This record gives sequence, structure tokens and C-alpha cells, in this order.
Amino acid sequence: DREEHPQIDRYYQQVHRLLTRRPGGWPLTLLLTPDRKPFFAATYLPREAKYNQPGLLELLEKAAKLWQKEPATLERIGEEILTLMQRIDRREQGGAVAVDEKLSRRFVEALRNGFDTEKGGWGMAPKFPRAATLTALLQIYRLTGNRQALQMADQSLLAMALGGIYDQVEGGFYRYSTDREWRIPHFEKMLYTNAELLEAYALAARLTGRGLYRRVVRETAAVLKEHYRDPSGLFYGASDADSSDPESGEKVEGFYYTYRYGRVFAAAKKAGIPHPEKALEDCGITENGNFIRFRSNPWLAEEGSCSPRLRELLKQLRSHRPYPFIDRKLQASWNALLIHGLFVASALDAAYGELGVETLKALRQDLDINGTLYHQKLPGHTPKVPALLEDYSFTVAAAIDAYEFTQDPVWLTWAEDLFARARKRFESGGIWYDAEGDFRNPLTLEGGAYRSPLAVLADDALRLAVLREKLEFRQIAEWILRRESRVLAAYPQAAPMGVLAWLADRYGYVVVKAPAPEMPRLKRRIEDRTLYP
Repeated sequence: DREEHPQIDRYYQQVHRLLTRRPGGWPLTLLLTPDRKPFFAATYLPREAKYNQPGLLELLEKAAKLWQKEPATLERIGEEILTLMQRIDRREQGGAVAVDEKLSRRFVEALRNGFDTEKGGWGMAPKFPRAATLTALLQIYRLTGNRQALQMADQSLLAMALGGIYDQVEGGFYRYSTDREWRIPHFEKMLYTNAELLEAYALAARLTGRGLYRRVVRETAAVLKEHYRDPSGLFYGASDADSSDPESGEKVEGFYYTYRYGRVFAAAKKAGIPHPEKALEDCGITENGNFIRFRSNPWLAEEGSCSPRLRELLKQLRSHRPYPFIDRKLQASWNALLIHGLFVASALDAAYGELGVETLKALRQDLDINGTLYHQKLPGHTPKVPALLEDYSFTVAAAIDAYEFTQDPVWLTWAEDLFARARKRFESGGIWYDAEGDFRNPLTLEGGAYRSPLAVLADDALRLAVLREKLEFRQIAEWILRRESRVLAAYPQAAPMGVLAWLADRYGYVVVKAPAPEMPRLKRRIEDRTLYP
């Protein structure tokens, strides 16, 4: 299970790169000797050979015969790969390089080069939201006034909010778009995607004043509470892309979320919605559809084009369909990301911050037991998998957020304790690893499916340094940033949270001491008036 043990996936993705000299993916196929030495790697393989791809059954037969005849050959390949993996584990970054005040400008310029100026986002298809990149652009605009940063972030966020990657009926984002226009998504909803986008849209709502972004924040939080919140107060990890057609019993991708024109048209006429043809068109619902089986995934040509009455009707039509399967794993890191997003959104409405506090209390109660933080659990079960660095890193950030929101010192004390535990478990010789045990991997500032745990950890250390007035935390952050300086200097666009951590280290956090009721107003005034060079 990649979500339960991401460090194992990360380890073998690196093995795949070494064996094939190509990036990996999912599913990942590996062949190992009985003592776990890898000698073959690939991504997807069909059962039988086709399209010039070897079949998995044929491959297994050949590997078995080779193992019987020449086991030493496979052992040698495996030994070489393990040796290379050990070198990577012990690698040095080659010394620090200079990173100067132009970092934020270079970050923006690097992203400008690959930006889709017509449709927003980066690349053509598939398109991922890249929430951490959007958040970094918004923060850089807020800190430096760089208009290009705001333009790229705003265009991308607007395109997604109007597009089919956003659930126009109930709210919340799907995992990625399969097309350039953001209209046809892969219909899986991930907690981490929505957690990070919640933060980005909350920031954008404040910076741009767009009511649409406030609505996205409100609807995303609402759909997570309605469908993904466990009675414990934590949130589930994901829902499937496929859902059941109640008439045929068949599982179909996107069935719950998409519509047949004829049925919606008939329902709209019955409900007395004026000009139903135009109303459906304005919601992106057409006779030919834009998805499989002539079904339509709603999208908007412009803000407000889909009438509230038709949106409510579409929601009623959905209520008769089975909701997609929900993966009910309760994961510390993803819940902590959501909590952070809720605290950022509390600048729009304090109720988001209150929900963040409730969720953090549930995380602490259910996943931090007798001095051990756990990675995840199933509802009603005892957690078994010890936490990874991402769990500690993101939870420390959420606990500091909770302290700033409530001014309750218990959260700051817990954040410092978690940081100390993380350092003891995952830091060795100045290198921070993602996990303990055989399958540990050195972390960098580069992000992946979501933000880099190491970049967040560096920021955690900077925040603890000023809140606790301890130089040791500042030194830890500076060591991480100095060791990873080549990443920031060479390709900062790969490390958006690392760029923000570097800016925080370079220019410093502003500490405000005031009564809790006054803090939100003072914080807004400072943020609105502070520009860095």
C-alpha cells in the first residue's frame, strides 16, 4: 500500500531509475532475489505480451529459468543496485552554493518558461494542480509585489475553479485533469489535494478579492465535512474515481459525478427552470457530452454561469446514486495538511480555524499515543505503522498554527516535543530521512505529489526559533537550507516550499505579541503592508 508505506515506494522508484535510467510510476513492477536484491524493474506490464511490451507471465517464466541456471548473474545485478542505493543514501550535496535575494525572481521566471499562457497551469496534459507552487507564487507576490507571480497563480486558480477538475455541484477538487482545458479529470478525490488547494484559494481570496475563491474554500470545506469526516473528528484519505451505476450495477469511472443530457433536461423542465437548454449549456452539460458514454462533467465558461437552481437540481439527481468508495484510512500527514489549510482559511472566517483546532485535537488523541506518533489508522482499530517524517513535519506546522490561532501554549509545547522526537528518529549526520528502518530515503527540498516534508520542517524550525527564542532551531533550518542550496540555485521551481523557507530565513518572521482577540486584525494589517525587496 503506497499510502501506508510511501518510503518503500520511494525506495523502489529510485531502484527503477537506476535500472532503467527512466522515471518510474504506478503500478511499479520489480523482480527481486529471495534475499530482496532487485534485478529487474518496469512500470505497467500487461498480462500477455502486446504493443511491443513483454507480458508479465512470459517475463516471470524467463526470470525463473535464469534464476535456476545463472543465479549468480542476478545476484550480481542486485548487489550492484544495492551498492548504488547505499551511495545515494550517504550522498553529499557537493558543498553549499550561494543563493541570493534574486531567488524569488528566478523562481517566478523559471515557472514562467513552462506556463500555459492560454489555459493556466504548467504543461499540456495531464495537468496537476501543483498547489504548493501556486501557494509559493501567491506568497511571493504578497512579500515582493511581483505581479507575474500573481498573474500565473490567479489565472491557474481561476481556470481550475471554473473547470471540470473542480466539482461544480458539491465542491472539492479531483486529483488531476486529463486534458489541457481542465475539463475532464481523473475523478479520484484526495485529501492532500484538497488540503493544499484550500490553502491556495484562501490566500488568493484575500489577495484578489474574488468571491469565487471564497466560494471554493467554503464548498471544499463543506464537502470534506459531509463525506470525508470520521466520527473521531479526523478526515478520510480519498474516494475512488469509479462508482456504481445503480441500474446496471456496473462500476463506471466518474458515474456519480457526470450526467446524461436527456435526464437532466427532463428534470429541469419538470422543476420549472427557465430556458433549460441554455441553463444546461451554461453548466457544461451537452447532448454529446464531454466524457464517456455521452455523459457530461459540468464546467463553467465564466463565473456564475451555472444557475443556483440547476446546481441544486444536479445535487438532487446525484443523491439517488451510490457515493464512490471512500478509503477510510486516517492519515496523520494528510490531516495535518488539511489543518494547516483550515488555519490559513481562518483569515476569511474564524470557523475554519475552530474546525482546525477540533481536527488537531482528534489527531493528537488518536495518533499520538504514549509518546509515539503514528502514520495512520483505520477507524475503530489501533494504529500500528509508526509515523514518517512527513507526519511529524506537517503536524508540527499544524500545532504551531494552532498556537498562533488560540495562543494556548499547550500547542507550542507539543510542537517542540514533536520536533525533538523527529530529530531523534530521522536525522543522522545532518541528513534527514523519510522513515526509519531498511527502506529509508534521504529527503530533499523538492516536492512530489504534495509539498516537501523537509522544506516544511525547515520552516517549522524557523518558526520555533522565534517563538521559543532558541538559536538551535535557527541553526537546524540554516543547515538544511545550506545543504540543499544547489537545488534552490539550479532549479528553484522544483522546490516551492523550499523557496519560501529560504525567504523566511533570509528576511525573518515578524513576531507580534497581543491579546488573542486583537491578533487577527493586527496580523492582517502587517501582512497587507509588508513588502520585502
